[in-house]
Amino acid sequence: MTSRRARKSPGNLFLASQVVLSLVLVLVFSAKCINSWKFDGIGEEFNKPKRLLKAYDFIIVGGGNAGAVLANRLSEIPQWKILLIEAGGRDNFFSDVPLFAAYLQSTALNWNFKAEKQNGTCWGIEEERCPMPKGKGLGGSTILNYMIYNRGNKADFDDWAAAGNEGWSYQDVLPYFKKSEGATFADTNNPPKHGKGGPVNVEYVPHRSPLVHVFLEANRQLGRPTIDYNGETQLGAGYLQATTKRGKRVTSASAYLNSLWNRSNLHILTNARATKIFIDPAEKKATGVEFVWQKRKRSAVATKEVILSAGSFQSPQLLMLSGIGPEDHLNELGIPVIKNLPVGETLYDHLCLIAVSFVTNTSMESFDTDRLGLPELIQYKLGSGTLTVPGALEALAFVKTNISNEVRDIPDIEMLFLGATPASDHGTGSVKGFSWRQEIYDQVYKPYEGKDSFTVGVMLFHPKSKGYLKLKDNNPFHWPLIFTNFLKEPEDLHTMIEGIKEAVRILETPAMRAIDAKLFDVPIPNCAQHSVGTDAYWECLIRSLATTLHHQVSTCRMGPESDPKAVVSDKLRVHGIDRLRVVDASVFPYITTGHTQAVVYMIAEKAADIIKAEWDWGQEIDENS
Repeated sequence: MTSRRARKSPGNLFLASQVVLSLVLVLVFSAKCINSWKFDGIGEEFNKPKRLLKAYDFIIVGGGNAGAVLANRLSEIPQWKILLIEAGGRDNFFSDVPLFAAYLQSTALNWNFKAEKQNGTCWGIEEERCPMPKGKGLGGSTILNYMIYNRGNKADFDDWAAAGNEGWSYQDVLPYFKKSEGATFADTNNPPKHGKGGPVNVEYVPHRSPLVHVFLEANRQLGRPTIDYNGETQLGAGYLQATTKRGKRVTSASAYLNSLWNRSNLHILTNARATKIFIDPAEKKATGVEFVWQKRKRSAVATKEVILSAGSFQSPQLLMLSGIGPEDHLNELGIPVIKNLPVGETLYDHLCLIAVSFVTNTSMESFDTDRLGLPELIQYKLGSGTLTVPGALEALAFVKTNISNEVRDIPDIEMLFLGATPASDHGTGSVKGFSWRQEIYDQVYKPYEGKDSFTVGVMLFHPKSKGYLKLKDNNPFHWPLIFTNFLKEPEDLHTMIEGIKEAVRILETPAMRAIDAKLFDVPIPNCAQHSVGTDAYWECLIRSLATTLHHQVSTCRMGPESDPKAVVSDKLRVHGIDRLRVVDASVFPYITTGHTQAVVYMIAEKAADIIKAEWDWGQEIDENS
């Protein structure tokens, strides 16, 4: 690929594009900024109480994917007073631009958690510690994720129900998927599977590069039809369905909170860090929350419930700091035990490798930051163009490998098509976002700068390896210790290798031969003893660069009280503790065959109805919505 502009140094090119983008966004959106901050934005003054009440009916900890939903739905009852506590602030206009998703991983919008160093994984990552991105701010991880709308497989939720979680089968949860979703495209499923009037706008990405069509055609030639992967079947490939609106990122905050500026029964505290849940040790009942806000320790009483929606790391952290968790672990740290539960003892995650890259003989058909300028910014303002593509991700394909033992039509691998490689942004985005060592970029990717290239990510859907989470100490401001145990079970490695082979198999198709697509043939430095394309090389590459794709789940696992691994019930109440619930990705009984964002929206919508019904404000959901 040759640039239309004179070649400049990579650093200056990207800096120039950032400056141009910032200036144009300020000019184009300046009037909108003023109005949105005053009326429908989520700035520091948004629903900020003039006076903090001593007591609220519900206190929600965490304003992310689930917390924003709960704040909206529970405050629909005008008699209820709701307090939402969020540790971060607000997002910004730069984070709204989908193409720049990779850059957000290195900003203050990310908690920047890191897993503990473990043998056999993340060899090519700084400190050999896998990054564990989590969004910090109103909207949570929806402010920095890749906006993928993928519910998973119908069988996932039937398995949840079969494990003793009544009310969580696919037929039970489908109405809540539809309630949250506002799909902008025609629903070709019979009966319909998509919601039309929900707050979360879902659309096919407005811009498509020429290469994504080649990718889908290659999959068709391999027998994988083009499908709606949120529809009747998952086996096949499809253009990306994204949580964007006219090409702009949609977060849980913009979807569920922006319209609530005049809802006086909802108070939102940003930059407020919850440190403990108050629990009556005799009655085993949650009574309130301790938090730090404006540099002062404060507290608030919850007359009905405390709801933790702080995510898969911080919800279990708060439970353990408050005396709910593994007895031996809490005793080690001098934390009085109120309830012995397996908090943090289960952690599942989707291992993903975004490092299988290809070069083509095409020109100007892949993404490149060199090409960003005023025309692209104008297109973005109009809801189209390259800036609307989430981190250059354009399509997903779902594969059941030949080593799968699953008898049902359930894929074990997802392939993610990105019309770019790290060379497309000169190593300034994904390399830093994934914390890759610089020599990997310099040796493998730098030689391909200026050439058309693409990447096929490989993600493991059903890991057998199980991680865990512990407290570092009893200081609420210290990160928990995260142990992923990636690749601990050999089956996971074998499935990942088969997934890579499926990704490479597209080169055999006429569609890919027509553009002379070829693998990047330079090995990463620490795997140079192996030949690219061999099983030994793929294993080394996986152990070096495969890491999370933001899908940590199950640290407060849902299940019946008889389940020794369960922390919450199918009503999401913490076992043995009254008036305390967990509503976020930590409650997944099993990890799903898809991305987690849509599922968390569903869980929160369902939780809101459960809570309303239990407090005599039940609402019938329209299954045809």
